[in-house]
Amino acid sequence: MKRIKPFSFFTPTRVEFGAGKINQLVDEVKNLAAKKPFVITDKGIAKAGILAKVEEQLRGSQLDFGVFSEVESNPKDTTVERALDLAKEHGADLIIAVGGGSPMDTAKAVGMLMTNGGKIHDYFGVNKVKKQALPIITIPTTAGTGAEVAMWAVITDTRKEVHKKDFFGSPLNCPTVALVDPLLTIGLPPHLTAFTGMDALAHAIESYYSLPAEPIADALALAAIRLISDSLVPAVLNGENLEARENMMLGSLIAGIALGNTDAGVIHCLGQATGGFYDLHHGLIIAVFMPYGMEYNLGACPEKFAEIAKAMGENVTGLPLWEAARKSIDAVVNLLRTLRIPTLKAAGVKEKDLGIIAKMSLEDGTSVANPRKMTLDSLEQLLVEAYNDKFQIGSK
Repeated sequence: MKRIKPFSFFTPTRVEFGAGKINQLVDEVKNLAAKKPFVITDKGIAKAGILAKVEEQLRGSQLDFGVFSEVESNPKDTTVERALDLAKEHGADLIIAVGGGSPMDTAKAVGMLMTNGGKIHDYFGVNKVKKQALPIITIPTTAGTGAEVAMWAVITDTRKEVHKKDFFGSPLNCPTVALVDPLLTIGLPPHLTAFTGMDALAHAIESYYSLPAEPIADALALAAIRLISDSLVPAVLNGENLEARENMMLGSLIAGIALGNTDAGVIHCLGQATGGFYDLHHGLIIAVFMPYGMEYNLGACPEKFAEIAKAMGENVTGLPLWEAARKSIDAVVNLLRTLRIPTLKAAGVKEKDLGIIAKMSLEDGTSVANPRKMTLDSLEQLLVEAYNDKFQIGSK
């Protein structure tokens, strides 16, 4: 047995999980003594009727609430400013985030700026927030981001010609309460179920083998890998399958808790750079890069990759360590093919931009947590392999 190195584990958000949990929203608002809640969401949530459910509850309680429903797929600094202006005008004393990672990240930015002042660019990085943010209630509508329990938020910086995703994070910025209701994912289309589910799986996998990995996060990550591997395809094939939806929601949640106490790596570095550059769906681009990022790191910690393979249901009994480890990549590739995830080229990425993406990926703050050192040459090679669809994952 190996000795356990000292570690820290932090999870301040109270989680309320289960079908129908959205119905206790007003109670949570009142428990936080808020009088003027401000809802942040997107047009898709409004179109799906979920925003109407939230508004009906708030209106029925006679709370004075405001709404901003203009968050885009990859929230921009300019969107944060527009939402902030409306929140200030409303006199918001609590933020309610409804949706996927984009509304939740925007809500964290607005809640933090309401108490700290300045511009979002002033806080990019770690622990630059000085004052406690406004209370935030998160209501996730996808099983993918884990943002409902994370202190991190990713915002696109539009100040330069090439848009770049940047992040900020602080314990002072953590959501206060997460109402995690699997029923809210029932109407999510199959392709979005697939994209967000693969993002959650990437959170668990990268958390598990990241350099800051520790025992509690490891246990959560492996549990999340099992839940997602068992439930993602059933959830995509039958969106009404409540058991699959519940397992996906739980897997995403605990993967988010694991990632919040560790970090990601090369998959997210590449995904954030490419997603920001082309304004692509985050889960889609993360899914595309998964087998390539895993293969890149395989030699750094094969024991962990063998455990990932087992958690994904692969039979590794009697196999040499290296073969058992590679089974994890096989499992991910098979999952991508089953879900009909498009190739990097089909997603719209152009070969002429690969060098720029490699450079942006290397500059990502998450790169320091990757178990294998990232270099410009190695990233360029990885991107060429992904562009040429080395693993042949492309939809037919």
